[in-house]
Amino acid sequence: MTTYGLLPTRLHTPGARLLHGKSVESAVGAGQAGDWTDLDSDVWLQTAYVVTGWKHQGRIRVGFHWFDDREIADWSRAPYWHECGPGPGAPSWSLPPTESEVALCLAHADARVRTAALSRAESGALPASVLPLVLIRCADTDEGVRDLARTVFDRMLKGADESTLHRLAPLAALVGMRRRYGTWVREAVLGRLGGLPDEAMGTLLSADDRESRIAALYAGAAYGRLSTARAWAIADGDPDGGVRVHAVRTAIRVAHAAGQQAVDDTRARVLARLHTDPSYEVRRRTFAAAVEADLLRAQDLADLAVGHRDRRIRWHSCAAALAGPDGDTVLERLLHSREMRVRSVAIDRLRDAELVPHLTDPSAAIRAAVCRRLRAAGDDPRTHYRALCADPTTVEPAAVSGLAEQGNPDDAALLHPLTRHPQAAVRARALSALRVLGALPDEALPPFADDPNPGVRATAITALRKSPELLRPLTHHRHADVRARATSLAARAKAEQARGSDTSARTCHTQSRLRPLRPPLQ
Repeated sequence: MTTYGLLPTRLHTPGARLLHGKSVESAVGAGQAGDWTDLDSDVWLQTAYVVTGWKHQGRIRVGFHWFDDREIADWSRAPYWHECGPGPGAPSWSLPPTESEVALCLAHADARVRTAALSRAESGALPASVLPLVLIRCADTDEGVRDLARTVFDRMLKGADESTLHRLAPLAALVGMRRRYGTWVREAVLGRLGGLPDEAMGTLLSADDRESRIAALYAGAAYGRLSTARAWAIADGDPDGGVRVHAVRTAIRVAHAAGQQAVDDTRARVLARLHTDPSYEVRRRTFAAAVEADLLRAQDLADLAVGHRDRRIRWHSCAAALAGPDGDTVLERLLHSREMRVRSVAIDRLRDAELVPHLTDPSAAIRAAVCRRLRAAGDDPRTHYRALCADPTTVEPAAVSGLAEQGNPDDAALLHPLTRHPQAAVRARALSALRVLGALPDEALPPFADDPNPGVRATAITALRKSPELLRPLTHHRHADVRARATSLAARAKAEQARGSDTSARTCHTQSRLRPLRPPLQ
């Protein structure tokens, strides 16, 4: 008769299989590092409900019938800490406990149950199949459990052969990622082996869970088993963004240990990845890793601050460039960035005597900040703006707006000639500036609808949005853009007028209803 080896069923969780009395081998399936941590997490979560008194109930479908899952795996009957009257208590397992019960107790949420399971090693009653769970307990958050587990683990490894250490190596690398207590576990196994074996690293890198792949990167770099080329291959090919970021971090760390040539190659690849990786989060975290490792030069950071498409990377690049010792060498490049925030931060580094050229910055916020600093230093920005606007051959559009922002009506005489300036941007800014100063009435705006530049025409017509009687003749203008904008603004003004009259009528009606019908009696 032909027999077939069936894989462990996915119908039940690893902890539920132990509740059915199945072996530990059946519960962990393939026995990969992630399978052991999944078993540990599953049992902890399920037994934590029992500790708090909450019984997990649910229904799962088996074939064509429905069964309560408590009939299949009742976590309330799992091993738990049983109070024995005034005594210290004991676990509620069978005597002697089975292999599945010991495994359940080693992963139990109650530290007393975990301690009782580890104590069975004193009498040699701890099965060898639960050694990976003992390894996990060596990084336990409970100090008593952790110390006992490390003692038991050292004793169990004394008689173990090298093949056992090789089987535990992937799990040791994975548990070693736990920041507070994982280092001891990694050194206990990988230190005995002299590093992470190649087959263990291959197993972790090919695992489905991202934690195993990240653990392979860190353990491989820590023991010198991972080259920069292999780290970049993972960074280029892994579908998970978090793994790609950790691969870049590992490549940077390995490159620093390899020499200057490797560092230069890594810097070039990081700069390329900051522009090509499809994930915004990966790009930003890659940039943070490069800055943290002091990989990028000041010129690299300035180029990113000026030309990168992600504004957050532009901001952080500017801050990192100016925070470095060579920040002043790239200050001029940052002052020409298209990003207003980058220019603002760079201008803050300038001395007061160097601020005058930035009175013509395109950003009104930066112009206001420069004016405040000049006034604080005893200088008058209005004098500089008048000088900039006095010569029509060199005047800039931002200088026209800056002069109007000073709010002095006496400057209108200097702005009127600029409405006929040959540069369209200056003409448009002059119209807006005169309106700000209240020196250009509505009746003077319709002639500008014949300006050859559409931007100037749009500025003039938009300023008439509160004058529908002046907009009405422009709805038949010879320029199509003038007709379209005038028609739209006239319709909007008419609608606002109708809305306002309707509101006034309702207000009068309400007041009339509240007015008494006859005078009050004297």
